[in-house]
Amino acid sequence: MSVISILSRLFFAAIFYFIPDLFLHSAVSTAFRKNKRRARRIYWIINILFFLFAACALLLNRISDPASIRLNLYFFGLFVSFLFTKLLVALILIPEDFIRYPMMLVRWFGRKRKKDTTALKEQHWISRRTFLARSALMAGALPFGGFIYGMVKGRYAFDIHEQTIYFPDLPEAFDGFTITQLSDIHIGSFDAGSRSHLREMVQMTNDLQSDILFFTGDIVNSRADEMEGWFDILKELRAPMGKLSILGNHDYGDYVQWKSDAEKAENLQHVKEIHPRIGFQLLLNEHILLERNGQQLYIIGVENWGKGDFPKLADMPKATAGIPENAFRILLSHDPSHWEAKVLQENDPPQLMLSGHTHGFQMGIETPAFRFSPAQFVYDQWAGLYTKDDRTIYVNRGIGTVGYPGRLGIWPEITKITLRKQLA
Repeated sequence: MSVISILSRLFFAAIFYFIPDLFLHSAVSTAFRKNKRRARRIYWIINILFFLFAACALLLNRISDPASIRLNLYFFGLFVSFLFTKLLVALILIPEDFIRYPMMLVRWFGRKRKKDTTALKEQHWISRRTFLARSALMAGALPFGGFIYGMVKGRYAFDIHEQTIYFPDLPEAFDGFTITQLSDIHIGSFDAGSRSHLREMVQMTNDLQSDILFFTGDIVNSRADEMEGWFDILKELRAPMGKLSILGNHDYGDYVQWKSDAEKAENLQHVKEIHPRIGFQLLLNEHILLERNGQQLYIIGVENWGKGDFPKLADMPKATAGIPENAFRILLSHDPSHWEAKVLQENDPPQLMLSGHTHGFQMGIETPAFRFSPAQFVYDQWAGLYTKDDRTIYVNRGIGTVGYPGRLGIWPEITKITLRKQLA
């Protein structure tokens, strides 16, 4: 990235970042009326500091070693946390300002005729403004604290989701077959202080004692060397019937400026070599056969296919060549947009597809009665279980992070799926 490009990005980021201060500057003065100069000074020091975090993130983006990339993520996370806080406070204050400015005109025109009454109203108005300003700033402190919590604790709050799925055509020998799914580790988003947390994730995964383990893509952020120092932990993942994996969009190295196509291709080859080093069989538009008591179940693994600019390398005809008609199939495909756009258009789609990719946007609300995440405005299938035309997809929320280096409400997920035969 050139210097001109960095400066232009900083310029537009500054415009977007400082617009909320049109509302926050007066709110700080009103909330701390007795010490408004000191309050404004402290606010602007903090405000500029968080913008400098964004500048540091852009500069570190030019340095491609893993340590700089991880530091860049934390700088970006702090910037995003403060920006969202400012936007929230501004949204709270905007309606008040639409009322305040017309009222100022009314008071100005009526000041001579009703001097004493106007003064009384002015005193009452200021008291209400002070209350609103302080309330808005306190409301903004809550999400900011939440974002920081998500970076420090939330990203390690590994959550086990257990799901039983019924299929009428499941071979009887596989009734009760168990699958553990992991996705989107993004190992470059973890630093040295995360080793104990990753060991905890591995132990939680192994304790599920599933028959087979699937990893559905994005083992790195972009570079194969992100994995250095983590092989000893991830190779401890266990499953008696094997460990299978696929690639995700980040694994292709599309988010790095490589010196040449050859360097990018070499990186991709090294990413592919990560999988056997930690005991996974990487499926690249191919399938494997599982047998129990003479009955078969097929696992299909395709390369990434996603809407928009994401790689479209999945080759279903190649991956399914040789699979008998009416066989029970499980498809591993990283991006859930592949399901409706292509997979369901097949003559005989796989009964179950397992995906990741969305991370649930790493923030949201999930309760038994209500779910919300910005992810739902981008993906029809963004987290959990979905069924359409007697076919099913499960979207894993992922382990690691991208962009904002934390999780809030959408916690890192370990999935256990039990296949059961649906009785007529």
